[in-house]
Amino acid sequence: MGVRNLAIVIYCTLVAVAVLYAPQPLLPLLAEEWGRPLGETALLTTTTLVPLALGPLVYGYVLEHVSSKHMLILGFSVLTLAQFTLSLGPDYPLFFALRTFEGMVLPAILTALMTYSSSAGGPQRTRRNITIYIAATIAGGFSGRALSGVMTDLFDWQAAFLFWAGAALLATVLTTRLASDSRLRLGRVRFAEIRQLARRPVYAEGLLSAFLLFFVFAAVLNFLPFHMRDNDPEISQSAIALVYTGYLIGVVVALFSLRLIRLFGGERRTLVAGSLVYLLGTAAFALPGNQYAYLSMLVFAAGMFTLHSVLSAFLNHLERDRKGLVNGLYVSSYYAGGALGSFLPGFLYQGFGWGIFIAFLVLLVLGLIGLSLMLRHGEAPDADP
Repeated sequence: MGVRNLAIVIYCTLVAVAVLYAPQPLLPLLAEEWGRPLGETALLTTTTLVPLALGPLVYGYVLEHVSSKHMLILGFSVLTLAQFTLSLGPDYPLFFALRTFEGMVLPAILTALMTYSSSAGGPQRTRRNITIYIAATIAGGFSGRALSGVMTDLFDWQAAFLFWAGAALLATVLTTRLASDSRLRLGRVRFAEIRQLARRPVYAEGLLSAFLLFFVFAAVLNFLPFHMRDNDPEISQSAIALVYTGYLIGVVVALFSLRLIRLFGGERRTLVAGSLVYLLGTAAFALPGNQYAYLSMLVFAAGMFTLHSVLSAFLNHLERDRKGLVNGLYVSSYYAGGALGSFLPGFLYQGFGWGIFIAFLVLLVLGLIGLSLMLRHGEAPDADP
């Protein structure tokens, strides 16, 4: 991939993921403005994650004959229009409908970006390109949350959405400058193949790990703004948004994931170490007050992105002939966990408080540690580098 193409892919990835998560730090503010309960407002994140969970199982039928470049031009054009409409400050029902619509477009955009990244430059550069792609998604997640919070304090929340509409418009223009690429050879997912793959326990353990991994992460990130507002009703949107600064450790972890694997002596050992760090970070959110949340996020994100960076590579090493199917199932499991995690734990938080909410997530991470230990008995002794 040339420097120009690489820069365009990085920018477009950053914008797409930023749009996905931009409303998250604003959820308490939006709930107050519309007079909506926590659960309904949390759905503004859930509604965009559900299509990402279903996308790899459905989009193979739709995108088999579409080039990545053309899909990106169309996808960002639609995203620009939706973001601009959101910036007009619609009421909750229209806002929810537009976010649902964006959720249907984002899987196509992200699938096209990942496909373009993995196919550019030949097989010898695939791993490097995907590592850069993952780092760009992390930077996008931070940018969407942080800039939206800061711009809301400086102007208003509508200005934040207008900013991302402009960023999406620029992405639309830039995608027309991408070099031509091959078709999206996603292939159709056949349930017979899924059943055959699931007969190997290591895949069931790996996919369940991906589900739990993002369930916990989405739960904390979606409901932490409400908890911080409960602790301090006068807290600014910038202070809430900047709690996600620790998220940036994920960029470093993604770019140095191969060195981490060598340091710990293999992918499986790295997964166990990452799970333990994830446990520590999750438990740290139980500390009282908002001041500890910033450090907790750093530890929490370090553990999460260690797991995310290594787990997908681990599963890829196990399967030589059906990597596309494995990747599709991994992404579906990951975002299915995120979709449910961004909504269901809210009932615990509302009914029993933040302490019980965190205790429940700690139990899930303990289960994740158990799965990481079980993965050591998986088939494929050559999986570690």
